[in-house]
Amino acid sequence: MLDSPIQEIKDKIPILDLIQDFVQLKKAGTNYKGLCPFHSEKTPSFMVSPSKQIWHCFGCGLGGDVFEFIKQTENVEFGDALKILADRAGVELKKPTLEQIQTDKKKDVFYEINDQAAKYFVKVLWESNTGSEALEYLRKRGLNDQTIKNWQLGFAPDDYHYLENYLAKGFDKKDIEVAGLIIKRDEGRGVRDEYFDRFHDRVMFPIQNLHGQVVGFTGRLLHDKADTGKYVNSPETPIYNKSREIYGLYQGKQVIKKENRAILVEGNMDVIAAHQAGFTQAVATSGTALAEQQLNILKRFCENLIFAFDSDAAGSTATKRALELALNASFNVKIANLGGAKDPDELIKRGIGLWQKAVEGAGSFLDFFFDQTFRQFDAKTVEGKRAISKELAPLIFRIADPVTKAHYIRKLAVSINVAETAIWDIIRKLTVPKTIREAKPLFHKSRKEMLEDRLLGLTINLGDKQFLSQFSPADFRDDNREIFIGLNEGEPNSTSSKFQLLSFAAQTQMQEQQLDAKQELNKIAAELKKLIIKEQMQELANKISEAEQAKNKTAVQELSKEYVLLSNQIKNF
Repeated sequence: MLDSPIQEIKDKIPILDLIQDFVQLKKAGTNYKGLCPFHSEKTPSFMVSPSKQIWHCFGCGLGGDVFEFIKQTENVEFGDALKILADRAGVELKKPTLEQIQTDKKKDVFYEINDQAAKYFVKVLWESNTGSEALEYLRKRGLNDQTIKNWQLGFAPDDYHYLENYLAKGFDKKDIEVAGLIIKRDEGRGVRDEYFDRFHDRVMFPIQNLHGQVVGFTGRLLHDKADTGKYVNSPETPIYNKSREIYGLYQGKQVIKKENRAILVEGNMDVIAAHQAGFTQAVATSGTALAEQQLNILKRFCENLIFAFDSDAAGSTATKRALELALNASFNVKIANLGGAKDPDELIKRGIGLWQKAVEGAGSFLDFFFDQTFRQFDAKTVEGKRAISKELAPLIFRIADPVTKAHYIRKLAVSINVAETAIWDIIRKLTVPKTIREAKPLFHKSRKEMLEDRLLGLTINLGDKQFLSQFSPADFRDDNREIFIGLNEGEPNSTSSKFQLLSFAAQTQMQEQQLDAKQELNKIAAELKKLIIKEQMQELANKISEAEQAKNKTAVQELSKEYVLLSNQIKNF
């Protein structure tokens, strides 16, 4: 895309107007301040500059222009953020390539097909005799008529061609097939080019993406049939990725962001029942086990999760798997006790107060798994003690707070009647899986990234590059390396958005904290250099370990000398 529509969008959408739709801001001098929407904080560290048209958070390090803000809040790439803001600004984007036009047109067709299918299912539910039984079923499940309408619930009649014939009036059958709503009959049966409806005799739950577009469906069988699954879901399509969509997130995202928590349940009915009861933070996966991509999307809106999965064995397994993924993604996790109810929907029917108590009283995931594990194994036998330790030790190991960790180690030791030292020995031998060690926080920049930003920002504001001499371009990540080189050579691109963001962030922080910029620059340069040396020492330590395993004494000696030199450098800081 050319710069012209980008600048036109920026001119038409003041950053303050945009961000105030998401964040409560108060004037702070020439800027505005509020609580960051991307991480949990009690003291505001999120700043917006109307004059520079940029924002920055001093807590998590994120910042940028209106496009970066939409990318973060809506979990989209730049191209989608551009379209969202262009629509808001009323800006017509430059014509894309022929291939892009064809792809976008096809996606628009699939969105329209799903939208028309949703309307068709709703019409059948409310206006036909065949839908009356399904409507009564939903009412008996405790849903009022307004809720049924709000969620666009519908009914697919027990016929194999109703939807096909309805949609074929306006769409090509091949497109309807790709959209996942009809299936092409096997040609081996002697019938050519004939299709039939994927959904029939099912209560229909439309699945909406973050923008409210219908991208797929879940169909719940109305009459039980042999060899037929109770639930059928749309297949993967060009607009529907099961691992990305979260049922109920479109309806609940603002409340989830405001309260900084989401309630994760299993079924569509659980979500709808919770929303009807006033708990609009409830969401569910769409016909699949919880996926990392779904957690990445949820992380855009909150840092806290409450699991309220079904209380059967399958629900317990799902809870454990989801817990591991959520902990890897740095969520704070609690688990709701459903008190004997098989699922949230049933508990809500028993009483909204009971559901509220379960949500508000959700406890530590460790307490949940303690109870579950001790029900599963006999703590009086040696085999049971080993099994219990094997299940719970890795979960205790994952606790960062030392006091909390010590508490659960003592609890486990007492519960299986062994010495605490035995549990400590098990914990100390555990290691974080490599995939977890390499995982980066989803929002917070690393300490090194934040130090880079502050070093360059202060250098820009002071016009003093003496502290840069101890670094090399390789010490900086890609988006900062260009600025580092420009400052060193005396030819920085001062008009770039990143240059202006670094300058704004450093200048504002100095004013907010009333720091001496020169002293702060010296301090940051020293800390960054020390951190870089530590990273180099870690790399050398890994190489020394590899050389020792290979019994390469010469390499061990040379690498050890380098390690000692770096170690001596660290002492100077």
